[in-house]
Amino acid sequence: MSLPELTLNVPPLLDLDVTTENDAIRRTAGLLGNCAEVSNFPGFLDAVFDRQRINPPLLGNGVALPHARTSLVSEIVCVAARCAAPVPFGSEGKPVRLIFLFGIPPHRIAEYLALTAALVKRLRNPETIEGLLAAESADDFLRWLE
Repeated sequence: MSLPELTLNVPPLLDLDVTTENDAIRRTAGLLGNCAEVSNFPGFLDAVFDRQRINPPLLGNGVALPHARTSLVSEIVCVAARCAAPVPFGSEGKPVRLIFLFGIPPHRIAEYLALTAALVKRLRNPETIEGLLAAESADDFLRWLE
């Protein structure tokens, strides 16, 4: 069975230089600032932060999956970033280097769950994590997600 393909709306942001969770999310989400599928970027960003405050979605292995289920996006949107150094996330300050940020419209939740399940399966492989962290270009980064 083939896994759903993750499609990023823009190339990943590599070596993001931030020190806080909020800055990491703000800069990663900022990649969607001009995305046609996001009807209200400030509202979308607020929805992501609201979700983070409830229960930050941390995968472990240095991966965070911030997201918002909101009508402010017309289709599933996704962006990725790699932090230059570990950034503390959540109340326990778990170190994160890889961020995959999603916006999900209410009518696409089942597709989002299948997509994230496939992504999580890929990210459970230590070689994939190492490859993403060592990727020298956006193309190299994306190849590790195939």
